Amino acid sequence: MNRRLLRANSFFQLLLILGIVIGINALGNRYFKRLDLTGDRIHSLSSPAKTLMKRLERPLTVKVFFTGDLEAPYNNHERLLVEKLQEFQAWANGRMSIEVIDPSEEVVEVIDGKEKTRTREEEALRLGVMPHQYQYRDRTRSELRQVYMGAAFLYGEQQQIMPVIVQLNGLEYDIARAIKRLIDPKPKRIGYSTGNGEVELATDTRAPIQALRNQMVADNKELVPVDLDGKADQFKDLDALLVVGPTSPLSRLSAFRLDQYLMAGGSVAYLLSNYQPNTETAEAQRIYHGLDDQLGAYGIRHNGDLVLDRQSNSKMPLPVRRGSTVQMVPVNTPAIPIVGHLSEESPIVRGIPKLTMPFVSSLDLPADDIPEREYRVLAKTGAEASRSQAVRRIDPYTLKERGPGESIGESAVLVDARGVFSSAFMNAEAPDPGEGEPEEIVVRESAPARLVVAGTSHFMANNVSAMMNLVDWMVADASLVDIRSKSVQVASIDPMEAGEVQFWKLINLLGPVVLLLSIGGLMRVRRRWVS
Repeated sequence: MNRRLLRANSFFQLLLILGIVIGINALGNRYFKRLDLTGDRIHSLSSPAKTLMKRLERPLTVKVFFTGDLEAPYNNHERLLVEKLQEFQAWANGRMSIEVIDPSEEVVEVIDGKEKTRTREEEALRLGVMPHQYQYRDRTRSELRQVYMGAAFLYGEQQQIMPVIVQLNGLEYDIARAIKRLIDPKPKRIGYSTGNGEVELATDTRAPIQALRNQMVADNKELVPVDLDGKADQFKDLDALLVVGPTSPLSRLSAFRLDQYLMAGGSVAYLLSNYQPNTETAEAQRIYHGLDDQLGAYGIRHNGDLVLDRQSNSKMPLPVRRGSTVQMVPVNTPAIPIVGHLSEESPIVRGIPKLTMPFVSSLDLPADDIPEREYRVLAKTGAEASRSQAVRRIDPYTLKERGPGESIGESAVLVDARGVFSSAFMNAEAPDPGEGEPEEIVVRESAPARLVVAGTSHFMANNVSAMMNLVDWMVADASLVDIRSKSVQVASIDPMEAGEVQFWKLINLLGPVVLLLSIGGLMRVRRRWVS
């Protein structure tokens, strides 16, 4: 009898344990929590991504096209992509489905009563997922073929694609960007001023500007050239306006148009340089853009100095004499500070370790608070940097020692402001708009507006990720900023002295041996005490 009771009790306990396990799994499917112990949360969806998925109004289908049996480094790409998509799916309230397809898979269709066999490759091509040239070689074989590693996002009649996925860094950002373009298909219009020697964003062939342009297009942003002396209706549909590196003074009408766009509640970024390098002569040429007084009316002073940093700086090509010839050689110069003191609160620079700020001038903000207006320093140099009004040459030999009149200390080089601003034309009449144009009225106080000022126009070409964050902040679209910053923050190891390197080599070599000997000694002592 006791044996029967024991068996029944054991059977009941087994059923109870199975029930608990099944219940926990059922609850886990509905109520879940992921634990990510990485410092920058790279394995968890950011809050903007979760919010983005909650905005889905109809079913979203993601078709993943991946050729099977790929070798390293692509052998894990499919699994990592699907796992990341599943994280998005978990926050989609049942409105997202994922289909994984091997394009070489054959399917049978019945057309006009006849069976026809085809591969899924045709579907991938029709959706815009293109083949990628795949090459693999080891000691026994060499392989070259066309493979598929992409995904198509289908949302009603709209479609976005990730044509080739060869890099996993920034995967969450790429997925979120594709989904956001489906939810918000209307592009943001980003104007940029022209006519005074500014950077021509639409045609500039420099690699960083091209990368920025491509990134803006991918982020559903349209670049629009704006002639500040042209018609006033150019500003009507702009979501933000960039003034990047004018090299000649703006006319009074141009300055007025910029001012009135801000007064209308617009967002304006002034990326202004006071100095332009001449790489052939290693000289710093002074530039006058004529916007200092206008920025002063908004509470921001753009100083005419040049910030130098002899401790943390970057390289540029400069003429160096070698024997009887002069060659252009990349050399470090204090005139290109690398700035690491960045605001942790601002989405513009959050997650970015450092900014490169070539030929930058310092910025000053009001000492006292101004009602209905908020200022913030986004980037400043270290205490070892200096400011000079007398720099003529920018070669490192001339700038090696501090010159007379240099002031030492921290300098703000990138700032933002938001709130209500007073017009720079508050006590003036509107300039003549030109023949045939209607007279304009001065709006003397702004609606809530946003303003960013950088002490150098070279900020754009040297800090593409921060520039994209800046544009997102200006158009009040910070949903992708936190996601983008997860892909640009790269952990680095500080360089060590030669003595430190030898010390850690010895630790790695002798540490395990010493540890094993210590454990063995302790075990031997313990046995003696026990016996």
